Amino acid sequence: MTKHIGIVSVNYEGTALCYRSICEEAASVMGEYRHPQITIHSFPLADYMRFVSRGDWEGVAGLLLESAKKVASAGADFAICPANTTHEAFRFMRS
Repeated sequence: MTKHIGIVSVNYEGTALCYRSICEEAASVMGEYRHPQITIHSFPLADYMRFVSRGDWEGVAGLLLESAKKVASAGADFAICPANTTHEAFRFMRS
């Protein structure tokens, strides 16, 4: 059984590339025109930048966690976050 993937989106560039890559690669594993269920949640990048510009990684973590909860409530089995800078906030994430 395939997993339902949640994408916690911070910026459209990383999210679009991630979504496209999953869909393209899935065909070779799952069959033509097939890919796993994918749910994406995003806040506007400006919401993240408000915290990033101040070095407030706990604020960033709050947004990431809220997004992760939203994709989880939509049925995602796990979440990925295709953004480099926000890894600084991972240590502050608690559910």
